[in-house]
Amino acid sequence: MFRSISTRISYMVAIIIILSTVVTLFFIDHTLEKDIMNAQGRTARNTIRMGLLYLKEGKQSIDDYRKQAYDNRKSAVKDAMKIFISQLDSYYDLYQSGILTEKEAKEAAYKLARTTRYFNDDYFFIYSEGLLVLAHPDSSLDGKNLSNNKDKKGYVYGPEMKRLGTSESGGFMEITWIRLGSTKPVPKIIFMKPFSKWNWMIGTGIYVDDIEESVKAQGESLINNMRKGFAQIRLAETGRLFIFDSDKKVIVAPLGAGPDFADTINLNTGKTLFHDLKDVGRQGQWKLDYKVRRGDGNEVLKQSFVQFFSPLGWYVASTVPLREIDNPVKSLVFKQGIISFVILIFAFGLIYYFVRKICLPIQNVSQVAFHVSQGDLKEAKNVFLNKIDPDYLRRITSFESFEDSNHKFDEVDHLVKSFHTMLNTLNSLVSQVQQSGKMVTGSALKLGSAIGQLEVAVENQAIATQELGSTSREISATSTELARTMNESTGVAITTADLANQGLLDLGVMSQSMETMRDASGGIFSKLSVINSKAANISSVVTSISKISEQINLLSLNAAIEAEKAGEFGQGFSVVAREIRKLADQTAMSTLDIEKIVAEMLSAVSSGVMEMDKFRKQVDTGVSNVEVMGDGISGVVDQVRSLTPQFEAVNEGMQNQSEGAEQISKAMIQLSETSIQTKDALEEFMSITDQLSTSVDSLEAEVAVFRVENES
Repeated sequence: MFRSISTRISYMVAIIIILSTVVTLFFIDHTLEKDIMNAQGRTARNTIRMGLLYLKEGKQSIDDYRKQAYDNRKSAVKDAMKIFISQLDSYYDLYQSGILTEKEAKEAAYKLARTTRYFNDDYFFIYSEGLLVLAHPDSSLDGKNLSNNKDKKGYVYGPEMKRLGTSESGGFMEITWIRLGSTKPVPKIIFMKPFSKWNWMIGTGIYVDDIEESVKAQGESLINNMRKGFAQIRLAETGRLFIFDSDKKVIVAPLGAGPDFADTINLNTGKTLFHDLKDVGRQGQWKLDYKVRRGDGNEVLKQSFVQFFSPLGWYVASTVPLREIDNPVKSLVFKQGIISFVILIFAFGLIYYFVRKICLPIQNVSQVAFHVSQGDLKEAKNVFLNKIDPDYLRRITSFESFEDSNHKFDEVDHLVKSFHTMLNTLNSLVSQVQQSGKMVTGSALKLGSAIGQLEVAVENQAIATQELGSTSREISATSTELARTMNESTGVAITTADLANQGLLDLGVMSQSMETMRDASGGIFSKLSVINSKAANISSVVTSISKISEQINLLSLNAAIEAEKAGEFGQGFSVVAREIRKLADQTAMSTLDIEKIVAEMLSAVSSGVMEMDKFRKQVDTGVSNVEVMGDGISGVVDQVRSLTPQFEAVNEGMQNQSEGAEQISKAMIQLSETSIQTKDALEEFMSITDQLSTSVDSLEAEVAVFRVENES
């Protein structure tokens, strides 16, 4: 099925656009997905960093609050301790002044320790340097040694208490203890101070559970603020941040998480999600891709980023379904595909329009080339006139050279102009070749007719020459016999008279034969003259054929040049032009052979005419001699008896006549050979003429396939 070049170019461009679009969409899909994943990862990491920064600031704020609260509380404890020790000093001064005994002073001090309260039911106690309880609000402890005693968390606080209680400056320590009248252990700060006057260790404790409760409240407030802040942060569509601690306890759950969120299993590893996130967070790897099963039983691919916050032992992590990252990419690629498809349709239509507009002249020229290859130059001309825009054709053919024009022409314009020029040249060339072929055919027919006539004339000449040769031989034999007879007649007069009478009769016959020979030689002469004239005409015809072959050769050369200009579209005609040139060359060679043969024939015919003219003159002379001889013999017959002495003269004349007859016989033999040669030459010339006619017929057959514009 034929497809136009415009359609093929449009298909090719469409395929290129489709391939480039597919590659672009694939590249966009791959690159965009990668970029969005990276962007999502950066967003998640930055969001987690912001959460960590907020946690750090909150932790710092809580720590500052605790530190400030503890510092204030410790300062108050120190102030209370100063007041208590100052009272002990007053009891010691009373002892020193003798107002109170040592025992009374110490009992008063013990009582003061047991009954004194400050702040939140806080109290003082007195230990010996060996950690023996001397006075304590809890009377059950009086008299006990607390060296190996433990707090409610199992901390053995005795050694540290002894160290601080014997130190000049004293110091603070923290234990977990049960408040008086309560059963719940709470944190407590113990301040120990030595009372060296009686080798005591004075201590006081202040419960800081209120501080811890306040700190805890601030922590809860921090967590609530984190929940509110994380609820406002979105990663993709449903992605959220969440916080869990090292015990896999959810601190801040993501929005929509169920109560079993902490028990979520990573289907890729078979372990809990928090376990895998802890490993990633501890190792600082940030990202974890995992698969979980939703409540409806469907599996979902997700991606998390996690970071460990060591001050609190918390993990801040994100969770985003991967489909929410892929869906925007797929949506964008789909939209891009729709846009690309619309652009492809529009581009294909636009390209097809312009390519068809550009390639339409090429398509028309290809039709012209097809008709030229079929030899239909007339239809090729009609394609130029009917299918190519006349204004366009007039514009590109109005210049001898495109370089001389101010207009811009492309390769298609060159091709159309070249085909138009080639078609006109080819039409003119084929017309001339056809006309020349007709002329050569007519000349060949005439030449064949003339050669036929010449061949008949030569055959007649050969027959006449053979007859004349036979007659000449007979004359020669008769003359020889007559001479012999005249020799014998010299001695026998009577016999001579009889023989003279017989000779007179023979002379009459010879006279008739000489007359016939003269007429035959005249006919031969006239036939040779006609042959000479025809040979001259043949020479002119040969000259015409030579000129025609030169013209054909020149035209075929021009056609080959035009076909070469047309490029591959003129290859078919270039082959025809070469064949025409070969035929022209063969015609020229045949013409040269004919010319050579005609020249040889002219030479032979001219020689034959000359010899025949000479022979004719000799025959005339012989006839005259025969007439004279007839008169002489008549006289001899009348006067033979009286003119016997003259027989010698007659005998001598007969000898001469015999020699002349012999010469005539030789000339006739030569003329017969010349006639045979002429006949052979005519046969060869006839063969060459047949070859010429065959070549002309072949040339006409080759050219006949072309239908030129001026044909009906």
